[in-house]
Formats: sequence, C-alpha cells, structure tokens
Amino acid sequence: MTINTETHFRDRFETLEKIYALHEDLIDKVALACRPGCALCCTRNVTLTSLEADLIARHLEKTGQTVLLEKIGLAKNVVRFQPLTTTNTLAYLCRNGQSPPDEACDPAWRPCPLLTENRCPIYAVRPFACRCMVSKTVCREGGQAEIDDYLLALHTVFMQFIEHADATGCTGNLIDMLAMPGTPLPENGFVPNRPIEMILLPPEYQARGREIVGKLSDLFQ
Repeated sequence: MTINTETHFRDRFETLEKIYALHEDLIDKVALACRPGCALCCTRNVTLTSLEADLIARHLEKTGQTVLLEKIGLAKNVVRFQPLTTTNTLAYLCRNGQSPPDEACDPAWRPCPLLTENRCPIYAVRPFACRCMVSKTVCREGGQAEIDDYLLALHTVFMQFIEHADATGCTGNLIDMLAMPGTPLPENGFVPNRPIEMILLPPEYQARGREIVGKLSDLFQ
C-alpha cells in the first residue's frame, strides 16, 4: 500500500480531525465502561505528535485557558515517560529486523498535570494517546484497562497515520511538548517522526481491518 507523503502539507489540522472522527466512529460501536470522572488512565506518560500539541495550544489560546500551560510548566521536573522512538520508526525497525530501544515507563507515574477534579479540560482536543485508552471494564475495579486485541491493533494503525500526517514534525511527552515555547523540533530533544512505510496490522486482523485502513489512506489521496 502506498500512502501519499505530501498531503500533510495542505491542511494537517483538518486531516488530524478527520482521523479523530474516524476513531470516534469506531469507538461508538464498542461497549465501553469509560465514563466522565474515570481518570485512572490519566497519567504523566501521555505522548503526542507536534501536530497534536499545536492543536491543543491553539485550543487553549482560543478558549482563554492558557493558564493551563502554567500547570504544565510546574510539572517539568516530575518523572515521566519520554519516548525514544515513534510508531512508524518501530515499523521501520521491525521491517529491517532491528530491535527497538529500551524505554522506561510506569503507569504509577500519575496524574496528568492537566487533570482537574478528575476531568480533562482539553477533552475536545485530547491527543490520540488519550483517546485510545479505553476499557471494556471499570479500570478502578480491575486495576487496569481491558481492551480487545483487535481494537488495540487498530489503535497502533491510527497512531501510524497521525504520525504520517506530521511526518516532518516530532513526538514527545505532553508535558515537554506544551512546556516548550514555540514549535517543538527534533533538535530540541524530541523524537523525529517518520512517514508510513509499513502498516503494523497483524495478518489475522488484516481482512477485518481493511475498511478502516482504506478510509485512513483515503485522507492522504
């Protein structure tokens, strides 16, 4: 499958929002236990692309919530997950028989500094890493999210396309991205994004996932 590598220069925000909309359509068909106020998954380990960070920053400015950036700034010294690679880089390494770097991440590193009374003040523009944290059961009761393997696999594909839409940008922790003034750049310590070279969808899910992969691909035609 060939994915256009130029359309992300046209209107990246529109493409990102369309990807989010496709995911909403997908999730609407799944029975989930997630409800407002359930924030066990809202940790300091959220990663996002520079495109997603820019969308959030624009939203905060438009809605007069820039004070939230001060909360982000106060969290700059907390321990958090800082990625060493991206989803499309993992695909590249996999295709070439190379091992990904070891990364330290602990779900106990919480909560997200944006969280306010167990509610997300940027819910409308939350990054995909938050959107894909869904569960069929109440996380608080079992201690962790329960998600279908097929849906988990599709989420990886969605992350690939979001990175593809920002192929000239970078990826990093939400705290680092929003605390950095100006546009986050790879030379400032973030991980460079890559375009899609191989879809990371296991063979057993390829027939079932062909329609959604096709819809995602069509956004770049």
